[in-house]
Amino acid sequence: MKPNSLKETQYRVQAVERALDILDCFTFQDREMSLSDVVRKTGLNKTTAKRLISNFTSRGYLQQNHLSKRYQLGLRLFELGAIVFSSFNLREVAAVPMTRLQSETGGTVLLGIMMEEQLVYVGKREGGGIIRISSDVGWRRPLHYGVLGMILMAYLDEKTVRGIMKKQPLKAYTPYSVTDVDAFSLRLAQIRNQGYFIEREEAVEGIIGIAAPIRNYSREVIAALGIAFPTSQSLLSNGMENSVELVKRSCSEISSELGYLKI
Repeated sequence: MKPNSLKETQYRVQAVERALDILDCFTFQDREMSLSDVVRKTGLNKTTAKRLISNFTSRGYLQQNHLSKRYQLGLRLFELGAIVFSSFNLREVAAVPMTRLQSETGGTVLLGIMMEEQLVYVGKREGGGIIRISSDVGWRRPLHYGVLGMILMAYLDEKTVRGIMKKQPLKAYTPYSVTDVDAFSLRLAQIRNQGYFIEREEAVEGIIGIAAPIRNYSREVIAALGIAFPTSQSLLSNGMENSVELVKRSCSEISSELGYLKI
């Protein structure tokens, strides 16, 4: 088999291909379709198409008009699309403030969002020191990991937080990590009260992090922005308080560009 042919056929799952074929049927011209329309456009047999459509409908990826019995794309796809759009828009808006923050502090600047109850890094500016922070764009971590994750968790409702910690138990990444659930909950309340957080060697020994939340037009916290630097780095020559203010200013600028109004 030729290399190109092998590359093209690897990891293709027939059931997934069939399911995606159904979603691909919908266009601006064909926004609603009957079961017969789907069968005709995909070439699937009626039983298979009906079973896949039923799964999509139960998960919100498709919805059915109860009068016409025709199907259309569901709100779940809209929600996922909004996440993607928000991430791209966020990265664009955050680009200049992140670059400036890196220049002002010398630290590694990280931008993260919550996706599927995990911390996902969507932006990074490498620090000027000799020690490299390993978290790269696209990496996923448990939501309670590091200063960005704690910022994101702080603005979730208590029930959601408890559910996440049940599925992703707190872990001791270093001797300084907080692993007690009640103590961690008090930590989240502290973050909400002061609007930022300073994490000292809890995720990685020898690394300090400072982060604050980013809000959108609906006042929802959609991301966290922070700086990370070695404890030995001279970043603190201007004082920790100044570093905190620089992070908060950057978050405020990005939030304003996303439509957040302080009223």
